[in-house]
Amino acid sequence: MFRFQSRIVALSLLSLSLAVTGCGGVEAEDLAPEEQVSSVDPAAHADHAHDQDVGAVESAACGNCDNCVLHARCLQPKLPYGLTYWSDKVAIINSNHAHRGCVAMIPTSSSYGHVAYVADVDTAPNPNRITLREANWVGNTCSSRTGTKDGLNIRNYWCPAGVHGPNCAGPM
Repeated sequence: MFRFQSRIVALSLLSLSLAVTGCGGVEAEDLAPEEQVSSVDPAAHADHAHDQDVGAVESAACGNCDNCVLHARCLQPKLPYGLTYWSDKVAIINSNHAHRGCVAMIPTSSSYGHVAYVADVDTAPNPNRITLREANWVGNTCSSRTGTKDGLNIRNYWCPAGVHGPNCAGPM
C-alpha cells in the first residue's frame, strides 16, 4: 500500500511541475531542465505572413513536439547542450547565414526563445528562402515553415563544424 501511495504522490508532483512550467520535460541524457518554450501565438507574427509559408504539420519522427531544443537536437545531434534560456542560445551563434543542418535561433516574447532546424535553403539571391523544421512553434506540434531570414524572425544560426564550404561567405 505504501508503494502505491508513494507512486501516486510522485506522479502528482510530476503533473504539478509540468502544469507550472507549461511545457514538457527535461533532457534524459543529463536530466537538466531544457527548453521550455512559451506558447507563441502564430497570429502575433502575421506582419511577416507575406515572407513565410506555414507548412503542413510534420510527422513526429523525432517526437518531442513540445520542446524545440530536443526536436532540433534529434535532427542535428551535434547541437550543444544547456540551451534553456535565450541568452544560452545566443551564446552559441556562430554563423549569420543558413546552411542545411544548421539550427536557427529565433527570439520570442519569452526568456526562453526558440530554435528550429534548417531543413533546406534556397540560395537564389531573391528571395533566399529557408525551410525550418521545428517543434512547439504552434503549441505541442511538430511543423515546418518557409520564409526569408527576416520574415522568420531569425536572429542567426548555430552551425556544426564543416558546414561552411568554399562556396559560402564563411561563418560570420
